[in-house]
Parts: sequence; C-alpha cells; structure tokens
Amino acid sequence: MLSTANHPNNRPARQARILNEGTRDDVIQWLAWNDANGVYTDEASKAEGLEPLTLEQARSIMRDQLQ
Repeated sequence: MLSTANHPNNRPARQARILNEGTRDDVIQWLAWNDANGVYTDEASKAEGLEPLTLEQARSIMRDQLQ
C-alpha cells in the first residue's frame, strides 16, 4: 500500500492535470481522497441535505486546498 506522501495524487503534475483537465468525477475523487472528512461526493452531499458540487465549485475547492 502506498503511503500518503508517495500517493500519485500528491504529484504536482497529476494535481495540475486533474485541476485543469479532469472531469467532475476526477476532481471530486481527488477532493474526497485529500479530505476524507469533507462533503464532496454526491452521496455525501445528499446525506447532508446539500446540492451536489458543480465542476467549477469542485475546482475552486481543489485550488484552495492546493494553496
């Protein structure tokens, strides 16, 4: 099993690709991986009574988390 530090999602080039070119699902999967306690997936949003994230909302959150 990969440690978090060595996980492909920690590589800057992969992060940039997901952020700039990834699908909504790609970005949401990264968000859920990066912050396991966050509410990012459609299922988690529904359970919390929230609307699902749009691609632009997900990208904005990812940008914030990468800074």
